[in-house]
Amino acid sequence: MTLSDQKGFALALMVALLPVVLAVGLASYAVMTFLQIEQRFLYTCRAGGIEGQEIAGKQIEALLKLNPKASKLIQKEKQALEKIAATTGTPAQAAAIIEHEAILAQQGILKLRQQQVIIQGNFALQMAQQNTVRKLGLLNADITGYKSLFESIARIEPKAAPRLAVSPEGADIAPIYRTDSDIEQRQALVHEWQYQLRVQRYLQSFISGEYKFKKFCAVTVTEKGSSWTPKIIRVKF
Repeated sequence: MTLSDQKGFALALMVALLPVVLAVGLASYAVMTFLQIEQRFLYTCRAGGIEGQEIAGKQIEALLKLNPKASKLIQKEKQALEKIAATTGTPAQAAAIIEHEAILAQQGILKLRQQQVIIQGNFALQMAQQNTVRKLGLLNADITGYKSLFESIARIEPKAAPRLAVSPEGADIAPIYRTDSDIEQRQALVHEWQYQLRVQRYLQSFISGEYKFKKFCAVTVTEKGSSWTPKIIRVKF
């Protein structure tokens, strides 16, 4: 085989392999695109969830710290009622009634404080949910940035914001509050998103197909000692 024949053969081989090389390159680029976008979405979702749960966790701690006072007032009210019943028909009953009314007033003040803490915790969770959805939506620009090679579609699936997973014990004016046994599931900030990339038509002679991706992210709180701290969890639907 002459030198010119060798060059011709090499050139023909390169031309024949060019579609394969381009296909491998596009496939590699698609995979890298997927990984980069996935990491951006996950980071944004988790960062927003952690920020919200940090605030919510502090509100849970603040609410539980009010329990000793709530318990003390509940006991004092019970004793005041017993005193009223024991002094029926005597001058001492009036004083017992005044004492009872004073205790009820203290319970009313404590109830307002408890409700304020719960409202602040619920608001933190709601704002974290909304802000994270907004930031995830802004990441769509990262996906559309690949439109020279791919047709892209992205969609954020809104989820309802959770509330503080706490419940009162009894029907007292200012009750004792406990965290729910399934708090990690009930209070999770959950987000879902999906997107797909489709190779542009003019490149489909080299590589075809669609790349679809669906992901969930969830951040909740977990008890550590006397504190409630954020925790990233897996979610299944």
